[in-house]
Order: sequence, then structure tokens, then C-alpha cells
Amino acid sequence: MFHSLRHVLQSLVWLLIVLAASTFLFGAGANSAKLIAIYVVVALALPALAYLQKPNPRVREGWHYLTPSAMEWLGLVGGLAMTLLFLWVFHFVGSARADAASQMFILKILIVAFAAGTGIVFYTSFAGELRWNDQAIELRKPFLTAKTIRFVDIVSGGMNPLTQSIWVAASDGTVIRFSPYANGAEMLARTIFRPEQDASAP
Repeated sequence: MFHSLRHVLQSLVWLLIVLAASTFLFGAGANSAKLIAIYVVVALALPALAYLQKPNPRVREGWHYLTPSAMEWLGLVGGLAMTLLFLWVFHFVGSARADAASQMFILKILIVAFAAGTGIVFYTSFAGELRWNDQAIELRKPFLTAKTIRFVDIVSGGMNPLTQSIWVAASDGTVIRFSPYANGAEMLARTIFRPEQDASAP
């Protein structure tokens, strides 16, 4: 289910964060058990969503295009839903506990965190356009200059362990990053890295 010990540790950290937030906002007890059950369901659903990822990209006029996968749609919709839920609690429910001020402060932090995370998911996976053909990769994002890297100019690449994004760099310093979870990312990664592997094969 988990790809490595690092993924297990990350999952446990997120569980602790969710439980801590629940304790501060709603108190301990049954709510914690419900959150654990919800968290387990989500943890099981993510690998299932990964299997729905399409290895082949959308093709139009000789260009291949990355498109958001089911996992990225879940991140966007789920993040937006959690942000709206926390906003509803903050504005219409509130807290009657003695530590209501602390609860509302933590709730504000959660609202900002989920809103920022949802915005990042939207900007990185939905707002931009990454396409490639036999010669080059092109990336266009709002408010940023378009980037183009020819395959013959690629000098390095890999995966960022923190963000889990795949990156490639050209000899002129241009760097393009893309999500390994996007539809078509598998084909793009093969297009970028397989020629180097084939060239080094005996």
C-alpha cells in the first residue's frame, strides 16, 4: 500500500495533525475515532486513485498534453470542501468551550493552510499547460514567462523528494517541473529519460 517507510511516516504525521486539530476544535472522544476512520478511508482511496491515472496524454495537432488526474481532482475538490467547511464552522458555529479563543485561532490557521494548499494544487495542476512533441517541452503558466526546453538541450533531471515533482533542466538553466500524478506523466518521463538509458546500455 505504501511505497516506502517515508510514506508511512508522512501518513502518521498527517494523522497526528488531524487528531490534534480535532482535539483543539471539537474535543477528544468519539470525534477522534470518526476522524481516524475517515483518515483510513482516505489513505486507502489515494492508492486506488493512483491506479486511475492514465499513462497516455491527450494529443492534439501533434502535441501531447498533460491533464489533471483523479488524484489531483480529489486534492482540489477536497481542499476546497475542507476550506468551506472550516469557514462555515468559523462564521456560523463557533465554540462554547472555555478555550474558544484558542480553538478559533487554530481554526484560522487551518483555513489559511487548506486555502493555500488548494490554491497551490489549482495553480500547479489546473492553471498551467504543459505540452511536448518530438523536439521540445513547453510550459505555460499564468503570470509567468513561458518556458521551452529542447530534448537535445536537457542536461539533468530527477524527482524532488520534498514536492514529489519531476524536474528537467536545460543547458541554459531553464527548469521545467511537472507532477508525476498527471495523466500522461508516465509517457513524458519515458520520453525524457529513456533515451539516456538506452544510450548507456551495452
